[in-house]
Amino acid sequence: MSRSATSLVMVCLLPLVAVPASACSMAGCLDRGIEMRSDFAVEIRHTDKPLPGTTVEITGPQGTSGAKKFTVKTDKDGIARITDLAPGDYWLNAEYLNIGAAYHCFHVNERPSRKAKRNLAYDWGDLAPGTRRIAGKLVDSQLGKGGTPIWNLLHRVDVPIVAAKLTLQNATSRAVYNATSDANGAFAFDGIPNGTYVLHIGAGKVEPDHDYEASDHLVSLGSTAKRNSLLLKRQEVPSSRECACFVAGRKTTTERNFSRFPSKAI
Repeated sequence: MSRSATSLVMVCLLPLVAVPASACSMAGCLDRGIEMRSDFAVEIRHTDKPLPGTTVEITGPQGTSGAKKFTVKTDKDGIARITDLAPGDYWLNAEYLNIGAAYHCFHVNERPSRKAKRNLAYDWGDLAPGTRRIAGKLVDSQLGKGGTPIWNLLHRVDVPIVAAKLTLQNATSRAVYNATSDANGAFAFDGIPNGTYVLHIGAGKVEPDHDYEASDHLVSLGSTAKRNSLLLKRQEVPSSRECACFVAGRKTTTERNFSRFPSKAI
């Protein structure tokens, strides 16, 4: 596909990790979601500790002329307080460093029932895929050439993504590290402490003529992880509305798919 704007999206490695709402926008709202009080608190934690600075975004009331979007940041205790919501239907999206902690609908009744909640609590980043070293390769999985459409699909060719700009940010200390992929698509972040990180891949182009969007991905660095490198693979999927996930398991390399639907992360 020529000039395709393709996101770099790392998806579904081991248990499903937190992703932003935009990653799979097929989600619907069942029975108006949970019932909340007009005033409530949202608590975000990471490794069982408060996570200050998380953005909690509320959108609504849905279907009204007064619908709006506003954001609240979690405080030093990891809590964001939502106040004075009018009755109606809403969406909540909680993100930290562009990686989602929660995304769901809820509603506020004019007269709250006993089931209406005053508090919500979420963990961020605790299921991040693990590796002993944040290093590996960026490749573009392109269709084969010269055969039938099915043959080309089954005989894909991995093309290195060269000169991609990568930024790694520690989720706790906010320390930032930078790297650029080389002629083989290889990159490495060495000499950094263990912890949870967000890997940002800047937008760019891969030959012959494919664009890809910037994206953010969660990864955990630790000496006890089973894998010691990352193979980050960009690959278009048949439909932009699909949110399919897969893992190609290896003993030493974590392979993650870059698919076509827009995302800030997986």
